[in-house]
Amino acid sequence: MNYCSNCGFKLDGEYKYCPNCGSKTNYNAGSTSESKNNSNKIICKNCGEENSTQNSVCFSCGIPLNANKNKSVSGISKKKVNAGEGFDSTKNQGISNKEKVLDNKKILTISSVIIVVFIVALVVSGVFDSGVTQNVSPVMDQAPVSNIDMADMEEINQLEAKVTANPDDMESTLHLSHLLQDSGFYEKAITYYQKYLEKNPENADARVDMAICFYNLTDYNAAIIEMEKAIEYQPKHQIAYLNLGIVNLSAQNISASKEWLKKTVEIDPNSEAGRRAQELLNTH
Repeated sequence: MNYCSNCGFKLDGEYKYCPNCGSKTNYNAGSTSESKNNSNKIICKNCGEENSTQNSVCFSCGIPLNANKNKSVSGISKKKVNAGEGFDSTKNQGISNKEKVLDNKKILTISSVIIVVFIVALVVSGVFDSGVTQNVSPVMDQAPVSNIDMADMEEINQLEAKVTANPDDMESTLHLSHLLQDSGFYEKAITYYQKYLEKNPENADARVDMAICFYNLTDYNAAIIEMEKAIEYQPKHQIAYLNLGIVNLSAQNISASKEWLKKTVEIDPNSEAGRRAQELLNTH
């Protein structure tokens, strides 16, 4: 009695390949040649090999022998095949299906990783970033700040008390305006910017910063008005030109946006603002 060395299946007949797993067995060709002298054999239709009547599948190619039973050796022309040739692919169907499932899982995993990497790349590149930096930044870098620095809050409270006590302290008023803007308190920031600009209307930087607050409150018209005033005081204020292009784009004023962006590039195409304006012109 033989057993398959691969899966341990009990081999009741003569098999070159295990009928359970398809692995090659330790079949002894000598014993088979002796059995071929017996008259009662089953001839495999697939490969023409002679099989013992005890075999349920062909010991040579693995094809089921049910349809071959009661066939005589005489008159049959053998079809010689190489080892394993003509083996029934359905024998390994379970293995093939398993491999496909693994492949699908791999594809799903790889796809998930690619999606995550793509989203991270967008975040890092600034597509989702609207953060604001102090002292005149493009409005595309603006967004409400979700995590307020407690040190900034303490400084804001101190500056508010200082400005209340001394309304003419314009330096503290402007600094307070910037801190409020950076912390996402846009309405309060606008109030202090306006107080500062009443005394210093020619400060184009402060006016652009106030306009950014209007932009973040989606008051695009007010933002455009203040930025255009900034340009009246400082005709070569490149950040103001860039911001006007961005605000008009957000307001769906496409033609006006293109004009402001083109002027931004004309002022200095090699500056950060100039390069960003050119990118917007190329993409929009």
